[in-house]
Amino acid sequence: MLILMPGKMSWFSFAVIAARAFLQLRETRRKIIFYTIVVLLAVFALGNWPLASWLEETPLRFLFYWAGCAFLAIFLFLLGLYDFLRIIKEYKDVRGKLR
Repeated sequence: MLILMPGKMSWFSFAVIAARAFLQLRETRRKIIFYTIVVLLAVFALGNWPLASWLEETPLRFLFYWAGCAFLAIFLFLLGLYDFLRIIKEYKDVRGKLR
């Protein structure tokens, strides 16, 4: 059954629906966490070695680079926290069903 919604969907509601879809499965969450770690390490390594002199030319460029690294690190922390809380919830649900 196809349900048509009147009007256009906002970006926020699309993001919420997409996040719920991606974060439902444990394997998908773990893949997102893994790829975020890989990207964070690659960006960090690029900024410390090949791009170091380019980043040091202007303070604003340096600030934006480290703000991006901080954003990725905070995003990774929140994904890990969400995964941890979902695992606890799944454990409690299974434990409740066994009783």
